[in-house]
Amino acid sequence: MASMKTMIWEQIDKHKTASRALLERAEAEKRDLTVEEAREFDDVQSNLEACFAQLRKLDKFGADADAAAEVLSRMEHGNRSSGRGGEFVYEATGERAALREGESFRSHPMVAGHREPNEDHAVAQYGNLGNMIRALSTTGGVAVVPTVWSGELIDLARNKSAVMQAGASIVPMDAGTVKIGRLTGDPTAAFRTEASTITPSDPTFDNVTLTATTMSTLVIGSLEWFQDANNADQIVKDAISKAMAQRLDLAALYGGITTGAGSINLATPPNPRGVLAALNAVLPGNVLGAAANGTAQTAATYFAEVLDTIYKVRYGNEEPNALIWNAKLSRQYAGANDTTGQPLRLPADVEGLPRYMTNEVPSYTQGTMTNRATDLFAADWTQLLIGQRLPVSIQVLTEKYADSGQVGIVAHWRGDVQPARPAAFAVYRSIQGAL
Repeated sequence: MASMKTMIWEQIDKHKTASRALLERAEAEKRDLTVEEAREFDDVQSNLEACFAQLRKLDKFGADADAAAEVLSRMEHGNRSSGRGGEFVYEATGERAALREGESFRSHPMVAGHREPNEDHAVAQYGNLGNMIRALSTTGGVAVVPTVWSGELIDLARNKSAVMQAGASIVPMDAGTVKIGRLTGDPTAAFRTEASTITPSDPTFDNVTLTATTMSTLVIGSLEWFQDANNADQIVKDAISKAMAQRLDLAALYGGITTGAGSINLATPPNPRGVLAALNAVLPGNVLGAAANGTAQTAATYFAEVLDTIYKVRYGNEEPNALIWNAKLSRQYAGANDTTGQPLRLPADVEGLPRYMTNEVPSYTQGTMTNRATDLFAADWTQLLIGQRLPVSIQVLTEKYADSGQVGIVAHWRGDVQPARPAAFAVYRSIQGAL
């Protein structure tokens, strides 16, 4: 009991110090907190409240230290590692792992405390990512991007990725392999007769292992453009982040799929295993459709397949928070009319869910359904973990394209994708999209 209280008080002191530092910095510069600092301050206050709540729980158990430690562990892991609201924890430390909704990557406690070697020197020397690339464009070489600029790239990618917009949990990784605690079995309740024995029913836990693999993206431009364009910094960041977002969407949905989805061939390794491959392996009942000639919508039950996918998640006691489909399937449903030519209204269960489009979901041929079969994903996307290894490195290729006066920029991203609770996902395969 005493040792656990000591650990909690150490966390309280840590959060109080962080809170004071934010306020003192702003006061010294005679300004209010920025939006990002205000969010960070709110996070610190939430952590403080959680620590004091833990102390109150411990005090309820008096001197029984073993019982207190066991119950507190169950309470905290049961509440935090289920992933609801993005509250996963690092198995090694018990600290919050995933970014909260609206939290920038750079504000996460692990990222905020991370510093690359010579980071301050690089920021002072170049000022921004574009200037660093300009400098490297004449000399070539590889540079680790300072954390502050890496965070900008990652946040830009989050805004462009369908799975991240849908709520995927971003988990900063401070090592090549990181274990994240999760809840695998819920406790149950039962009625009993007076004075009868209570049957124990504990939640069960294990962990998800994130193992960083490398994804690279190449941007090519003329030497003159990189040296002269005033907005090169923003354009390069946008190009790199868009490429990262698209590939992450593809890997998150189809990593491990080598056949049956058009030209997709994402063997694992090196690709991480995404949602569809994970369901095929551990929960094939959540993969619907895949008829020999695809599934066309039926006039009288036009949205039946969408509802089937949504409710497949709900049948597993999970609650989907968004749908993901491609533009052709979105167009198919947007153009649905009744027999009088009036647009069909979306069922309440469909209308109530956000719908995100990404053309990383392919259109393909399924039997006689030529180039319009596609897939629909429904999920609680907070249960999709995207591990993000902290440093992003930039490699500038000056010699490979020298004969055409161009420069290549390669950004190397490292991370992993893992569905935490497979029952939170369902896919309808080979459903008809628009031509």
